[in-house]
Amino acid sequence: MERFDLRPTVLLTADDPIVGLDLSDALERAGYRVAGPLDTETGAIAQIERTRPSLAVVDQRLRDGPSGALMRVLRARGVPFVIHADHPGDGASPDALPDAPWLAKPAWHRDVVDLLSEIARREARPCCR
Repeated sequence: MERFDLRPTVLLTADDPIVGLDLSDALERAGYRVAGPLDTETGAIAQIERTRPSLAVVDQRLRDGPSGALMRVLRARGVPFVIHADHPGDGASPDALPDAPWLAKPAWHRDVVDLLSEIARREARPCCR
C-alpha cells in the first residue's frame, strides 16, 4: 500500500551549507518536509516544478546571485515565503518583497519555524463548508 506524506513542504534555500543543513533539520523536527537546502536560484526554481512547495525560506543572495526571480516565481504561484538575509533588500527585486516577512541571518531556528507555522495557519483554507 502506498503511503502519502501529508506534511507541508518547505522549499529551503541557503548560500551557506551549514546554515542550510541545520535549518533543514530544525524544519524536519518541527514536522515539515524539506525540499533543499538549495544554494542556487536556478536549482530552487527547478525544484518548484518538481515539488510544489507549501511554503519557502528564501536566502536573498545565493551562489548564482540575487534571488529576486525566485521570489517572483513563488509569488506568482501563491507560495508564501520568509526572507532569510543579512540585510533587508540585499540584492532582491523590491516588487517581490513589499509584504514578505524578513528574518536577519543568522536567525534562531525556533524563530524561523514559528514564523512559518504562523504563515501556514494564516494561509490555511477550510476544505469544506
